[in-house]
Amino acid sequence: MGISPAKINLGLEVPFRREDGYHEIRSIFLKINFADSFEARILKEKGESRFHLVSKNLLKGHRFQLFEAVSERGDLSKNILWKSFQSLLPHLKTPIQVTIHLEKRIPPEGGIGGGSSNAGSFLAALFPYTDLEEADKLSIAKSIGADVPFFLQKSHCWVQGIGDILEPIEVGNGYGVLAIPPLSLSTKAMYAGLQKSLQRSPVSKVWKTLAEDVIKNLQVGAWKQLNGLLENEFEKVAFVDHPGLRDLKHGFFKNGAAYASLSGSGSCLYGLVNSQTEQTELLKAMTLQFPEIEFLSFAF
Repeated sequence: MGISPAKINLGLEVPFRREDGYHEIRSIFLKINFADSFEARILKEKGESRFHLVSKNLLKGHRFQLFEAVSERGDLSKNILWKSFQSLLPHLKTPIQVTIHLEKRIPPEGGIGGGSSNAGSFLAALFPYTDLEEADKLSIAKSIGADVPFFLQKSHCWVQGIGDILEPIEVGNGYGVLAIPPLSLSTKAMYAGLQKSLQRSPVSKVWKTLAEDVIKNLQVGAWKQLNGLLENEFEKVAFVDHPGLRDLKHGFFKNGAAYASLSGSGSCLYGLVNSQTEQTELLKAMTLQFPEIEFLSFAF
């Protein structure tokens, strides 16, 4: 069985709301080795195309129910994989039977790309059975979810637009600890909170040029040097409504993280370090300080 990886954001700037209702973003997306197990089995059919989802829900707390509600045991029509299948049906060269085996670990509404990653893995598996050109593939991916185009890429990326303008970048090896708090932050609510003080403004110099010092720090894994350069704007919304998330970020720094941030517009936070030894120490310290929070190690 393959994997469907999670991602973290290094910085996230939202300079303005676009005329189409979406928000313009600037961010760096990194794929990490925390992942869902994912496999799409595809067989050619003589009749109509068919879709089957076989999932194992490994989530905890209320997130278990969030996934159950859109799994094959709930309302499958709301599942992002079903929506992806429906988007590709008109473009299939031949009828197919698709069976997806999914072990769900990435928490929904965590800001680390769980549903989008699944959709990206699924689209990549199905595209060879379609007559779509590359531009059309990107358009369909974008229509399913703003982060989905990233998960069609093989590399880390500098991301612009609504998540559909992607530039591959080189990033040094990194180690981190991910915090998965027992609360969810909806993307819609987070953007609504950000709009209150959002003004149309020029893109910052860092994001306009991916300034040389940022690029160099990324390539050599100098995570500490990114502090003050790459920030997630959603923190100013999330930390006001949920001060416990601010405490988590402070805890990461207190316990030795070189860089720490909220990821995306969700509730997950992470801390980066430069070695596996530091990672082990950070994981232990955070678990002791915040025993009610789920933590796990990751690398990229």
